[in-house]
Amino acid sequence: MKNNIYRLFLLVTFFLGVAACTNDFDEINNNVNSPTVDKAAPDQLLTNAIESMTDRVHEIFLGHEMGSCWAQHMAKVQYTDEDRYVYRPDVVNTTWSSFYAANGSDAALIYKLGGERSQPNYQGVALVLQAYIAAELTDLFGDVPYSQAWKGAGEDGGILSPEYDTQEAIYRDIIAKLDEANSLLDPDGTAIAGDILFKNDITKWKKFANSLRLRLLLRMSDRDASLATTEMSKIVGAPATYPIFESNSDNAALIYLGSSPNNNPINENRKSRDDHRVSKNLIDMLVDMEDDRLMVYANPAEGIDEFVGIPNGLTSADAAAYNGNGLANTSKIGDYFTAATAPGMLMSYAELQFILAEAAKKGYISGGDASAQTYYENGIKGSFEQYRAPLQAVIDADGTTLGGLTVPTSVDAAAANVIANQAYNANDALRLIATQRYLATFDQGLQTWFEWRRTGFPVLTPAVSGENGGKIPVRVPYPQIEATRNGTNLNTAIARQGADDLNTKVWWDVN
Repeated sequence: MKNNIYRLFLLVTFFLGVAACTNDFDEINNNVNSPTVDKAAPDQLLTNAIESMTDRVHEIFLGHEMGSCWAQHMAKVQYTDEDRYVYRPDVVNTTWSSFYAANGSDAALIYKLGGERSQPNYQGVALVLQAYIAAELTDLFGDVPYSQAWKGAGEDGGILSPEYDTQEAIYRDIIAKLDEANSLLDPDGTAIAGDILFKNDITKWKKFANSLRLRLLLRMSDRDASLATTEMSKIVGAPATYPIFESNSDNAALIYLGSSPNNNPINENRKSRDDHRVSKNLIDMLVDMEDDRLMVYANPAEGIDEFVGIPNGLTSADAAAYNGNGLANTSKIGDYFTAATAPGMLMSYAELQFILAEAAKKGYISGGDASAQTYYENGIKGSFEQYRAPLQAVIDADGTTLGGLTVPTSVDAAAANVIANQAYNANDALRLIATQRYLATFDQGLQTWFEWRRTGFPVLTPAVSGENGGKIPVRVPYPQIEATRNGTNLNTAIARQGADDLNTKVWWDVN
């Protein structure tokens, strides 16, 4: 809902009066002249927090022109600046303001209201949202305000110039907060309302909390394998206490309503733009692997009825001329992902299976190669199951070929083919697992880019006409607005972390 009354209150409590707005779900609160906590309703805040956070993660410039293009899932066919690593400072400013002043502030107030009203399930949900937001911020920028963020109100400390926490400290606290969330979330406790992600199902929030915790533990594991081993083993070893995703029915995916402004962000963008194509890197990988997910991820080029990707980082002129006619003769993003009701994925069962596969291979959880192989194959099966409906539609359509490729006989056969073609190999397991995770997270540009930075797989070639010294970015520079709003603390963070550019690695990135 359009909880402008609540956001106005929160902007006062956040540092330096950041102003922000998001696409919200429903109605405007009538009494905009009384922005008080007493009038805030956690269910209304929750609806807005979920939708606005998912919008930001999948926002076209951040999620796709940066995330998906830099991870080489997508590419630009015109206006190619971001694909050549020339990012827009205003996008970075908006990202920072939205995650802090909008999304994070909603979550902070939900937590506060849950405590005041003795509704711990709201507190648990709020901690999961805060963890997701904080992880996105630190994975984008590195050191960011965290422990002093959202404390601008006098009762919360009156901190208007928050210090920057190290990424290490942020990660350790996020992991602890997700453990706290699991403890707070009680399916038998007082019900919540306003949950458009899991329809007020607290068990699914517990699964999300623990699955997200596993994601973040693995991401920091090269820096602290001991913590990863202790915590991941604890979660996997006690499923009754720490439930995790068990199937695609548990996926953390927001199903958009399908009417403006509550459409999937790609759908909203495509109403007036035709800038994006599927990357040549991705299409070539899928063709080489005989992976029929290609028929969901991409459409055959309209001009030549073939699956043709476009190289990342062409100039606009070269992209327009590519393959004779870049707009007509390259593959657009598949219809499944551009539909108004396309899901905004935050985390999937398939991704979790690949996390567990890597954890088993590295010895963070028990089972060794035998378990790693099972998780690996479950991840592939889970990804195909996630796309069963659109792939089945291809199978059911008339014709035995699509874009020059043979249509599979069944979804299960297509999955089995990839499992056979990309068979688990103990000597090459980490590359195989990382590559399949990369393929399974199409349309999740930021997470795919984060993981590529951590693993280095698959091997990617920098943009053809990139403007970053022949390197793929591994970080987003801080927003320009921070230099004037919180310059002293910003400069301290830069001095500690390294140059404020696209190439300074964050703490967990030791690849």
